[in-house]
Amino acid sequence: MIITLVVILTMVFAPRLTLWQLHNAADARGYQRLIAAKAAILAHAANPGADANPGRRLGQISFTPDLPAAAGATFSGLAGQTLLGKPGCATRTWTPGQPLIDPNGPVTKLDVRCFGRFPWLSYGLEGPSTDDDEGGTIPWMFLSANLVVGSGCVANLNPLLLSMPYTGACLTGLPFPWLKVVDDRGNLLSSEVAIVLILPGPPLNNAQQRMAPNDHSPAAYLEGLTVVAGCTAPCVPGTYNNAAYTVNGQAWTFIDAPPSTALGPQPAYYQQPFAFNDRLIYITASEYFEAMETRARLAALSALSQFRKVNGYLPYSGDKTAPLSTACGAPHSRFGLLGATGNCGGTRPLTTPLINPAYPTWYSAAGWGSYFIYAVDAGCVQTATIPGCLTPSLQLGGVATRYNAVLLSPGRAIQNAPYAVTKVGAQMPVSPGRGLVDFLDSLKNITTGLVFDAAGTPPTANYNDRMYGIP
Repeated sequence: MIITLVVILTMVFAPRLTLWQLHNAADARGYQRLIAAKAAILAHAANPGADANPGRRLGQISFTPDLPAAAGATFSGLAGQTLLGKPGCATRTWTPGQPLIDPNGPVTKLDVRCFGRFPWLSYGLEGPSTDDDEGGTIPWMFLSANLVVGSGCVANLNPLLLSMPYTGACLTGLPFPWLKVVDDRGNLLSSEVAIVLILPGPPLNNAQQRMAPNDHSPAAYLEGLTVVAGCTAPCVPGTYNNAAYTVNGQAWTFIDAPPSTALGPQPAYYQQPFAFNDRLIYITASEYFEAMETRARLAALSALSQFRKVNGYLPYSGDKTAPLSTACGAPHSRFGLLGATGNCGGTRPLTTPLINPAYPTWYSAAGWGSYFIYAVDAGCVQTATIPGCLTPSLQLGGVATRYNAVLLSPGRAIQNAPYAVTKVGAQMPVSPGRGLVDFLDSLKNITTGLVFDAAGTPPTANYNDRMYGIP
């Protein structure tokens, strides 16, 4: 399963590189290492069911970066852990040899820094030829701690998290900032980055002596540069340092620039001397949750299929009336959130006892029950004439095929103009009064619960619904 996920995710995400990223990763072996690390992280995040000890949620990363977190220790190739054996992160005041902290705990969220060398042993990839990685062949890994904490801090580890404002506190919004990446002139590429991977390359100066204890610091491997004032626009003057985890009061910003050795004459917009050879790729939060959604949707469809196999019909949805809920009240609804609790099927005499959809714990714990919208045909529920589900009527677009149910992925909430036509203003799918208009973007998708937009309808600036028919 893990190998399959690595292959699939590599195929899906390998092309999603900016031109600068392709330029910076031109070295074949370096490029392969970065892409292999990226695919391994995504496969780990998307496959919590393979863990020896259950408890991790879909999208939650327990293989946190490797740091020397004990006196006299060095990099081990294993995931960083706290003294209690939990996934650990550093802080902006961390120094080599200090223990890592649990980001779920009482810590200033803006000070948390989840960074270190890629834990190649934990992810099952090739390691360095020497412990100190003199050649800089092992990527460094940087995470937003939003991907590390549990449900007691981040309830919805899914696209719903993208609609939450930064608050710096658990359960009241976004507890940890996303990372930022800028281009070679300091222009913002993304302020919503979940993961950054940087291949250091060989040392560039005497300060990068990669032997203990100097090799325990990111400055021994990573560099920075300064875009000078007066640079030709577009540019943002300032100093950008990929090793500067100690900066206070802001999210960590990384620069994606070409190696100084590949540029020939040094650019006039850099302060001299200029020495830089970091190669960088990154995963935005939207990309990350898109990959996790694929896994969650498969789990939801599998649970629905098993329900119908046992009961002969499909379950009802959660309550339709705003505020939308996954609970199944009476009278039952056939269009709403995908019901995740209670008896969403009703009972049918003289048949096999009802078995509710068996959603995996790792699915429910990540909040996916509050994400998918589900519609089911009246002829394929508990009250339908036996045998049911024979003449489906739900429709996607103008095609002739009819379905017994439709699963809708609402995607990221549209919170900036141009707004979705279903709501005048920002969608708020995590608000107490949320309705269908906070999830779905077209009038057709919210009106009847019978006819929906065509599968594969292309996204636009104010539309990103995705529809999946269930026979």
